[in-house]
Amino acid sequence: MTDMSEPPRWHTRLRAVGIRATRKRVLVLEVLDAEDGPATARKLHTGLLARDKAIGLTTVYRTLSSLVDAGLAHAFTQAGETTYRLCGPARHHHLICRVCGLVTEQGAEERADGFQVEEVYGICGNCMT
Repeated sequence: MTDMSEPPRWHTRLRAVGIRATRKRVLVLEVLDAEDGPATARKLHTGLLARDKAIGLTTVYRTLSSLVDAGLAHAFTQAGETTYRLCGPARHHHLICRVCGLVTEQGAEERADGFQVEEVYGICGNCMT
């Protein structure tokens, strides 16, 4: 049983980064969280419509943009299209498979020169076999 005095997880994460937790923002987060990997805004919109949630594609794009700006999600370009993925709260970089598109997070340390790696492309273990 859920303690009704506690806000749901997405409300807490949105408020922590200074974003108001609206119903539509929470819905976008829920659908993005259910994805196995990075997803396009159109795919997320289709997922919302399949859940009988009336939300416009423009709202999905705006929400994704604010999530990326706040560090809750990351935008990738895959096959010429922008895809989105939720991100963990700790500082990290993304390892991206060029073959299957798998994205994993790996802890990142800032280098002495202040340079921060965000994305590293390669081939995952599954695709190498």
